Amino acid sequence: MKVEKSTNVSSDVKSTLGNVAKTTGSPPAVASRATLAQSTFSGQTKISGQGLMIFRLFGNTNTIPPVQTQLTKEASGMNAVNFLTQGDRNMLSDLYAQAQDQGTDLRYVDDLARDLGKYRKFGSESGNLNTGNTYDKARHKQTIEFTQKDAATALRILNSGNVSRSVLDPGFLKYELDSGYSFSHKANFEYLESIVNNSGQNKTTAHQSQAAKFSTYVSQGQNNFIVNTASEVTFKADEPDVINKDGVFYVTETGKKHGFRLEDKDVVQDNGFPLIVSQPKTLTRLLDHVFKILIIL
Repeated sequence: MKVEKSTNVSSDVKSTLGNVAKTTGSPPAVASRATLAQSTFSGQTKISGQGLMIFRLFGNTNTIPPVQTQLTKEASGMNAVNFLTQGDRNMLSDLYAQAQDQGTDLRYVDDLARDLGKYRKFGSESGNLNTGNTYDKARHKQTIEFTQKDAATALRILNSGNVSRSVLDPGFLKYELDSGYSFSHKANFEYLESIVNNSGQNKTTAHQSQAAKFSTYVSQGQNNFIVNTASEVTFKADEPDVINKDGVFYVTETGKKHGFRLEDKDVVQDNGFPLIVSQPKTLTRLLDHVFKILIIL
């Protein structure tokens, strides 16, 4: 899908950055562009929601990158935000505009956008680590869960009755709030909850509450999930597909043969059926390989 060039957005972003440069001196380095954009919101100049979306997710560009619709070998190295649909981009533009008006730190929207991009990029191929096929090197079964706070928030969101009418894709929410898929999520679940429940609240009250709660950014950090390991050896067969060592996940050689790989901490599985033909074509070995795939699935 090709998205047409938006000259209004380009001039909007450039104009705002130009005003900042005049009042504060030389612009910061590229690594501090998010800080630059964030610092302008308390002043008189404001960037449109679409301008913020483009600037913060795609950089200072004159064109909106086209939507990447397929995870091909060539596209696998692309930034996940390139996979955001046009609907996603419109929705995020609205969220950036709302955050700017309400005094919400825009990094909360950034984190949500990147999680949504990863869902668009890997969602259909991601492997759930809580399906019983994850073990440590000593062959103890492992499962992953969110922190107690995140788990409680995720449960509230899913039971709120607002998921289906939220501006956020229900499929994304179910994926994002499942620790087997999104244990390494960046989005703040309480911020997600505020978005999901916004339609059922008084707008003014919701905006005041959100501004107070999310005006200061708190990073999720690296401690946003818990790995539970069984006390006894529970795996008696061959090498597992995925193992965990000190909180870090690795795909074993067996897992690689079954099409698993790591993409930025996410365990992703390729379409694996062609792997069958790479095995010796005796009936016994072929049936054995098919049986192992069925167990994994």
